[in-house]
Amino acid sequence: MLNNIIIRLIAYYAAWLLALNGIFRLFPQILYYVAKERERIFVGQGLEEGAAASVPMGIIQEGVARLVDPAHTIPVLVAMILAFGVTLPITWLYRWTRPRKKYTQSFVHTLLIIPITISLIVFLVKGSLALAFSLAGIVAAIRFRTSLEEPIDCVYMLMAIGIGLAAGTQLTTVAYIASVIFTFLILGVWKTNYAALPVEITGWKIDSIDKLGKASIDADNPTKEAYNTQIEVYTTKVNAAKKATALILVPNTKRWKITDVIKNTDGTDIVVFDIWLKKSVVLTTFIQDIEESGKGYINNVKLTMQKPNRV
Repeated sequence: MLNNIIIRLIAYYAAWLLALNGIFRLFPQILYYVAKERERIFVGQGLEEGAAASVPMGIIQEGVARLVDPAHTIPVLVAMILAFGVTLPITWLYRWTRPRKKYTQSFVHTLLIIPITISLIVFLVKGSLALAFSLAGIVAAIRFRTSLEEPIDCVYMLMAIGIGLAAGTQLTTVAYIASVIFTFLILGVWKTNYAALPVEITGWKIDSIDKLGKASIDADNPTKEAYNTQIEVYTTKVNAAKKATALILVPNTKRWKITDVIKNTDGTDIVVFDIWLKKSVVLTTFIQDIEESGKGYINNVKLTMQKPNRV
C-alpha cells in the first residue's frame, strides 16, 4: 500500500503531526523555548547576544553554559529537525516526477541539505547586521557557478530556501504547511500533465488534441499521405495517453495524427498514431520518452516502420 505515492505522502505528514503533538505534550518546555526564540528574532526582546558581547573572550565557562543551555540549543535542534523532515517528501516528489534525463542526484542532495544550512545561517546572523553583510560578502566571493537549466528546478530550490528560513525563524507551522501544499500542488500538476501542448483556437472554440495533430498535418503536408512510422500506445487512460504521447511527438516528428483507438476486452485501449519521424530521432530513446511521459498509464509502446512516402 505504501507504494501508492498519495498514501505514502499522507501517512508521512500525518505521522509528523502525531509525533510533534506527542513530543510537545510530553515536553511543553520545548514550545516555551521556541516561542522565546521567535520573540528574540521578531520583537528584539531579551537579546542575550548583545550582552554576551561584553563578556571577555577568556571566560570559557560562558560558552559552555550556552552550549548546554536548553534555551539556546533546543530552538536550533527544532529548526534543523523540522527543516530536514518537511523537505524529505519534496525530494521524493522530485525523484518521482522528473524525467530520467533531467534527474540529478546531486540536486536532490542539495534540496535536502540547503534548508538545514539556511536555518543555521538565520541563527548565525540574527540581531547582527555586521554578520549579515559579512556572510553576503563571503557568498559573493565564492561565486557559485552552478546554473539550473529547468525553471521547475528553481522553484524546488526556492521552496527549500523558504523552508529553511521558516524553520530558522521558528515559524514551524509555516514550514509544515508550505511543504504540504507545495508537494500536492506539484504532484497534481505532474499527474494531470497540465499544459502539455499549446492550444489551437478556431474562432472562439478550442480544438481537441486530435484536431491539433491534424491541423499541423494540414499546414505542413496538403497531401496528408506522408507518414513513415506507425506506433501503438497501450494504455489504461486514453485521453491522458494522447496528451503524453503528443508531448513527445511535437519535437520529434514533422507531422502526426491519431488514426484509431482500439478497445481491448481486458479494459485497456490501444491508441494508434501515424507519424513522420525526424532523421535525428533515435527509436529506442523515442519509445522510452513516450513511456516515461505517460508513466503510470502507458503500459507499452510498439513501433512499426513503414516505407517512406513521397511528398
